[in-house]
Amino acid sequence: MFRRRYKKRSSNKVLIFFRLVLSFVMFVVLLLGVYSAYKHFSGLDPLKIDPQAIFSNVVVSRTPEELQQVLSSLNISQFSVQDKEILGQQPNASLSETSKSMNSNLLFRFLLISDSHNGNSNLEKAINQSRAKYPDLKFIIGLGDYTEVGTIEELENAKKEFDSSALRYFLVPGDHDLWDCRNRSLLSSSCFSQVFGPPYQSFELENFKFLLLDNSDNYTGFDNKQTAWIVTELEKLKKTEIKGLFVFMHEPLYHPSSDHVMGWVEKSLKLQADGLIFQLKEAGATKIFAGDIHFFSEYSEPKTDLSLATIGAVTIERNPQAPRFAVVSVFDDGSIKVEDVEIK
Repeated sequence: MFRRRYKKRSSNKVLIFFRLVLSFVMFVVLLLGVYSAYKHFSGLDPLKIDPQAIFSNVVVSRTPEELQQVLSSLNISQFSVQDKEILGQQPNASLSETSKSMNSNLLFRFLLISDSHNGNSNLEKAINQSRAKYPDLKFIIGLGDYTEVGTIEELENAKKEFDSSALRYFLVPGDHDLWDCRNRSLLSSSCFSQVFGPPYQSFELENFKFLLLDNSDNYTGFDNKQTAWIVTELEKLKKTEIKGLFVFMHEPLYHPSSDHVMGWVEKSLKLQADGLIFQLKEAGATKIFAGDIHFFSEYSEPKTDLSLATIGAVTIERNPQAPRFAVVSVFDDGSIKVEDVEIK
């Protein structure tokens, strides 16, 4: 019989230290790789996410009863006055909603949909769920990326869901909705326009102005025609009395924890985004809504204190949150409430 001989591991302290350092370096490289991959594919920088925003998203995605159970399990027995109001009176409502007076009356509500990416069954669920919970919804606004590559067939399949809602809808394209036409050397928005109509437009309701912009092309941004149109629309506001201005687009103009904002592909477009921020601030915009980053958040642009929001994605794919939509309630004093709702 032969006995196995085991080689005694070296006890050289220098070699042991070198192994430890090498293991640590490899571990750090692995973490950096995971961090970079997550940041690239999700568009969110985990190091920049505000813990308060995370807490807000936990709160708005639960009913008061569910949240009470979670907090009870953490042995938290007391809440501030503000917390009690959130838990008891405003289930599923965003913590950073625009304040309103106690005497304000609801004028209308509308549904915000974003980033379904061919997830038309979830799109149907979102529309049906919102209509069941809010039977007074006036219309739908879509923030882009209803498809994966923007073929006519994909766009028409999404259109069937919007048509079946029995609600009027207003849509802007997303960057995914442009791919097929661009690859065929056509005007990037032509496929979207063929199915849904103009990629940007405006309308008014109850003395509120709605401005839907198309910044979905990551390489060209706003063309000269749309830029001139935006100036004209904002100039009109100086001659009229409105209660509020709501602006909608696919790419966020700014986000505190995501790189996927206007100008992330073509850096020169950052100048367009910055210029529009100041234009909208001067025009007195109430709130700017965007999609694309697959994450619900409300925040302010630091230089202008302009109120912005990104709406969570309908799709289940590449989604750091559960699939969701948002409902905006508009009141007669000009205030609004944005509700972030998980699709059930």
